[in-house]
Amino acid sequence: MEDNNLWLRHLLNLVMQVALALYVFWKSIGKHSADLLLAGSFVFVTGIIKYGERTWSLKCGSLQSLESSDALRYKMELPEGIAGDVGVVRAALDSMPFVLDVMAERNLLDLGREYMNKIDDPEQMIRMVRLQLGMIYDDLYTKSLVLRTRSGVILRCISQASVIVAFVLFHASSRDNYSKADIAITYSLFVGCFFFEVSSTFVSMLSPWTWAWLKVRRCDALASLWVFFCSDIGYPRTMKQQRWPNLIGQYNLHSWLTDSGPKQSIIMVVFRKLFVDLLGVKKKKIFWMSKLLDTGYVDVGSKIVECVAEEISLLTFDSYIDKPNEWPKIGSLLKEASELFANDFGMAIIWMHAVTELLLKKCESSHSDIEFHGTSEFGLMILVCRKLSKYVMYLFIHHPSMLPLSISPAPTLAQAHEVYDDFTKDSVELEVSKETVEEVARMWTRLLVYAAGKSKAALHVALLSRGGELITFAWLIMAHCGFGDTRVRRLQLTNIDAHIVRELDFTPRHLFNLPMEDQISDSANRRSKLDDENANGMTTKSDRFVVGSRSFP
Repeated sequence: MEDNNLWLRHLLNLVMQVALALYVFWKSIGKHSADLLLAGSFVFVTGIIKYGERTWSLKCGSLQSLESSDALRYKMELPEGIAGDVGVVRAALDSMPFVLDVMAERNLLDLGREYMNKIDDPEQMIRMVRLQLGMIYDDLYTKSLVLRTRSGVILRCISQASVIVAFVLFHASSRDNYSKADIAITYSLFVGCFFFEVSSTFVSMLSPWTWAWLKVRRCDALASLWVFFCSDIGYPRTMKQQRWPNLIGQYNLHSWLTDSGPKQSIIMVVFRKLFVDLLGVKKKKIFWMSKLLDTGYVDVGSKIVECVAEEISLLTFDSYIDKPNEWPKIGSLLKEASELFANDFGMAIIWMHAVTELLLKKCESSHSDIEFHGTSEFGLMILVCRKLSKYVMYLFIHHPSMLPLSISPAPTLAQAHEVYDDFTKDSVELEVSKETVEEVARMWTRLLVYAAGKSKAALHVALLSRGGELITFAWLIMAHCGFGDTRVRRLQLTNIDAHIVRELDFTPRHLFNLPMEDQISDSANRRSKLDDENANGMTTKSDRFVVGSRSFP
């Protein structure tokens, strides 16, 4: 996004490079054949168009352009009567104007969106959101948005034709005065240019907008061919590999602070023995090394994505709110952690991370290796629970701005290094059972959903350039369901939050106290009396001033 916002700098670079290239052409007159200079002129035209496309795309993907854009960016005729897997593609295209408003943090009060009525299960919602994230990435970080315009298509055709003409002219020109190495390099550059032109055209045709364009024009055979080629990149249901999200970060703070858990990298072990054991350096001084080397990435797995979608879907039902027996296994843990969540969210998730690791180790020690490695239902829940715990900790370590932290993560981590041993000793003992692990996994899912609702759109847009995050996926699903700080429904972490607000007297203060209905009625009576006086000549026109449609004495 930084490059997008600095599109004017790229435009200046384009002007400077064009001027420099023109100077080189001017100095080359008389030193090279006319055919070679003519071929170079066509390549020069292609270069200007390519660089211009890039600058134009950067401008369209800038933050200012995103905030000032409207639904006309996605104005396209869509096919009707499409059901099944391709119906999800149509719903994703139909809802792109809403996604654009979500990215620009424009609050929409209308929740009656037609496409939501066609998405009747979490699995369809998952596929639709993945499609939308892919299309938003294309619009912000590729030339997709430019190539969907008529001007962009015309310029692309001109650039491709210029390359072909330049190749023909170069191949037909006399090359006796040039070395074989220079000729071979030039042919290699032409081959590379042809390859990139073909691949860019093919990639642009894989967009769901291409499918909609073909369907509207009743090119069903080509539309079916689109489905065949796109089956491996995450558009229809037949996808073989997940996309948006695919990988999630993992960091085990409990393992670092207690010297337990899986083996760390050899470099990290050497650093710890050298600095901590021999030189007596405090462990927190080399934490940056652990942050760099102990962070890993694993496949997100379909189960985690389904858990996130299901929890958000459950929150949309009013009958599901305030269930007294919702957490029978970890209710005492949540009650003890409620005040910590309100005061320091970062320290709360560190404590929950420690409790989770201790619980999962007990579960693994009490069951066979086959069970807790994910081949059974219990083992799968243990794996999901651990992934979610490490992922939230990864966000706290690497992307703290994505979490609703009331205190900077640096002092929180420093405090954790000092009191972690005592911290874990006071942890609540939980029952070792499948039901407990399921509730802990749901707790981490709820924490992720809560953090997603508090996060900013600009952060999610920036993270898309690195492949996206699971929290971005949750954030967009929540927006479709109307949840989040920029939507109609806002989430509180616990029902104790409201009690804390009352104790701290967080009463709202009104900057403009507007009159209520009874006050408006009194004001109307006074205005009627004033008009009567004016009619009787008691107030002259020169004694009044007008603001809008109202006049005041």
